Amino acid sequence: MKRVGCLYRVSSKPQVYNNDIPVQREACLKFIKQNDEWVFKKEYIELGVSGYKVSESKRDVLQDIKRDVLDNEIDILLVFLFDRLGRKEEETPFVVEWLIENNIEVWSVNEGQRTINNRYDKLINYITFWQAEGESEKISLRNVERRIQLVKAGIYMGNIAPYGYEIYESDELSKIGKKRKKLRIYPPEMIVVVKIFDLLIDFNYGIDKIAIYLNKHNIKRRTKGLKWNNTAVLDIIRNPIYKGYVSFMKRTRRKDIYRRNNRKTWILADEPNKDLIIIPEERWDKGNEIVDARSRKGDRILRLLSGLTRCGYCKDYITPKGKSKYVYMLCKGKQKMGFCEYTANYRIDILENIVSKEIKQYLLTLKKVDLKRIIKNDNQKINRRKEKLQELDLKIILSENRIEELKNDILKSLMQDDEALKVNVNEKFQKQCVVLKQLTEQKHKIQEEINSYNKNVDDLRNLIPNWIDEFNNAPLESKRNIVNKIIDKVYLYNDKIEICIKYPISKLIVKGK
Repeated sequence: MKRVGCLYRVSSKPQVYNNDIPVQREACLKFIKQNDEWVFKKEYIELGVSGYKVSESKRDVLQDIKRDVLDNEIDILLVFLFDRLGRKEEETPFVVEWLIENNIEVWSVNEGQRTINNRYDKLINYITFWQAEGESEKISLRNVERRIQLVKAGIYMGNIAPYGYEIYESDELSKIGKKRKKLRIYPPEMIVVVKIFDLLIDFNYGIDKIAIYLNKHNIKRRTKGLKWNNTAVLDIIRNPIYKGYVSFMKRTRRKDIYRRNNRKTWILADEPNKDLIIIPEERWDKGNEIVDARSRKGDRILRLLSGLTRCGYCKDYITPKGKSKYVYMLCKGKQKMGFCEYTANYRIDILENIVSKEIKQYLLTLKKVDLKRIIKNDNQKINRRKEKLQELDLKIILSENRIEELKNDILKSLMQDDEALKVNVNEKFQKQCVVLKQLTEQKHKIQEEINSYNKNVDDLRNLIPNWIDEFNNAPLESKRNIVNKIIDKVYLYNDKIEICIKYPISKLIVKGK
């Protein structure tokens, strides 16, 4: 008897509660009963996991399946549809291939068995998940547009309530007949939100000082064990929900990483929801104006090493702190996480003097290097690569045209049911796809080289007139420009300072020969 493992997956949390899993389970078990030599062994369930957004390596259930395969626990993997395995064209076909290569039969209730006996099977395997990813992209676009419409209408679309609110089931029904979940103010946390804005506006507290105040008074965050920090406080101050506006697109997910979007691109409700207002709109705007003004003021305080100093231990930024004559460098990572090996107290003026001496020594040595000759050599390399780039562009166009021709030939071979022609065309198609991939990779590599050489030429050209005399006599802004051209980063340790130069002298001398 062949032991069958069944995989069920739903992409979103609403599907978890809409009986999607029982439907998949019933279909799979019924399919097993139709095969006399099959016996149900175990099931694997993924709840609310996207096969399009989540990488195969981060899907625990797929890793469980692989372990069971290696431990000889199952002989067949059965799914309702093959897209339950995933919708990523660059990953899922190879998951299927791995299973088959390890003697596992891969079956779908609706699409039959998937095999890879020849190149044609591999092509069909790839096309299946290429189509699945395309469908996911279309669904994603439709979902985003729908969410924008709902948010503009003032409907909250999140699954987790922001600090100061809680989610409850209202009597209002959605289009599918389910009770719509809504936000309402949660008084114990509302008091904290009001306090944050009071400290900011009425007592002129900074973001860091507000976080210290909340921790000192044992005011807990919603996540147990986490202390308040400047990021958590700023998230509250910046969130328009507190003046009654639900929002969308504050963050974007790219390759499993969330990044904050510019506030100008956020989607806000057309009108505020009066039931959600914790901070009056005028007061919310005033608080954000204060934060913006402080940011602009901070930008105007020019420092020679602004943006260049990093902690040698946690690699986070080290920034100036203090308003007196002596300004010290503090680790941002230590402020955010609460721990870091960095304990030094570098005075910014002393640190700038140390770096300035190194730059002067660098410029003195640089005088001996023939930069014009180096620039000429780099320009020659750029021109050679541009010629190569033009050749590659032509080859890529020809390759893409050839692939389109082969796609038509594949369709013809399928209609003619000519097995020999199928194999021949598929082999040509596979080879041409490999050729196109190689050409594209070569193009990207050469383009990166051109960009790198262009940057080198620009930076070196700008360095030529800025010798040591100009550095000594230049105003702070000009000095900063010179420093940014020469220095990549300055790492601060408790017992040493590491200055990373963009163009080490030894490299320049070698290039000039």
